[in-house]
Amino acid sequence: MKRGRHPDYGSGFRLLWASVVVSGLGSGMRYVALPLLAADLTSDPRKVSLVFLAGQLPWPLVMLSAGVLADRVDRRRLMYTVNTARAAVAGALATAVALGDATLLLLMAVAAALDLAQRFYLGAWAGIVPAIVPPPARDRGNAALKGGSVVAGLVVGNPVGAVLYDVDPALPFTFDALSYVVAVVLIALLRGSFRPKPKPKPETEPETEPETETDTETDTTDTETDTDTETKTEAGPRAPTGLFRQAAAGFGMLWNLPLLRRIVLLAALFNFVGAAQLAVAVLFVRHTLGLSPTVYGALAAAFGVGSLLASLLEGRLVFLLGRGGVLYAALLAAAAAALGVGLSDSGWEAGFFTAAYGASMTLWAVTATTVRQNRVPGEYMGRVTMTHRTVVRAAATAGAAVGGLTAHALGLRSVFQVGSALLLVGVLAGGRGLLRASAS
Repeated sequence: MKRGRHPDYGSGFRLLWASVVVSGLGSGMRYVALPLLAADLTSDPRKVSLVFLAGQLPWPLVMLSAGVLADRVDRRRLMYTVNTARAAVAGALATAVALGDATLLLLMAVAAALDLAQRFYLGAWAGIVPAIVPPPARDRGNAALKGGSVVAGLVVGNPVGAVLYDVDPALPFTFDALSYVVAVVLIALLRGSFRPKPKPKPETEPETEPETETDTETDTTDTETDTDTETKTEAGPRAPTGLFRQAAAGFGMLWNLPLLRRIVLLAALFNFVGAAQLAVAVLFVRHTLGLSPTVYGALAAAFGVGSLLASLLEGRLVFLLGRGGVLYAALLAAAAAALGVGLSDSGWEAGFFTAAYGASMTLWAVTATTVRQNRVPGEYMGRVTMTHRTVVRAAATAGAAVGGLTAHALGLRSVFQVGSALLLVGVLAGGRGLLRASAS
């Protein structure tokens, strides 16, 4: 790979990166201010939790349809349309807070609306990145985007949002609305058309796996699947046009490509375990470790720092280990980090392992995204990505519920220890397959 600066990423990358950072900064402020506002409105933890739950409910309704829409329309236009809507919603909340008219019902509606919009934004995002960034630069490009969002949202946005909330509760929501406005302008400045264009016929041979006995079978499956899919999606009467048919076609491509299927199943496990731990993390920090809420915030920042470091090192690690090696190492590191947190007796120990966990999750997310971008045809990118996210989000929702039940039955530490064991099972069951299948 040639060394260089922005030209390696393709024209428009800096605008895209800036839009991610700016909107991430505003979102980070809102993420910390929204529960603070809910807690000021009521001391009932059940009611406060409803605000979080409201932000989780809309995704099953629109996830796959968001992917289909992203594969039908100009993705750049979809992104700035969604951000315009999000700016209006955040602005309405800021106004209500400033006037003293905020209610729990309003907070729930805002959380649901913003999460709903985020699904459509991510569907468009999935296809616009590979349209801008050429394949040789995608590892570094995705890492730069991930690193920028982590710094903006977790490292800067969260603590700044808390400070602004103390000054005036309306301020973090006002900045959130303004961040979306700036993001709209930056996305609108991107040049070119980002409307998906189906390929009339396969022009190149599909990617093949390394020449081992097991991988030869994988090659055959990949080749047959890619060829069939391309043939069926030619422009013409045989192309699927209905919403459910197009969504099913995206699921079929994800499931019939062995490497992508393996990645989505392991990602589901990863997020199941992570959500279970996140659901009880604040109780673990306060009751098991006996630490203050301020330290809990510092641990969240440690997660962000680990994510940032991983995003900076991901490209170099891919060069040294290959993408399969990085995915394997990320799973193994997450298992070790989860166990380390569960065995910690101090904030310093928990902070170290929390940072390691953040690094492992970022390495996995960035590398898996690049693999998907390199393997999926552009006209399928939105549907395949949103299908992947649907599976992963469902696993995370289940994990959050299981985490609470496990902690109630076996204790808080057990959530981290059992999670570590599950990740090790994932390494044993699918890790070697990752090394073989993605070595190319």
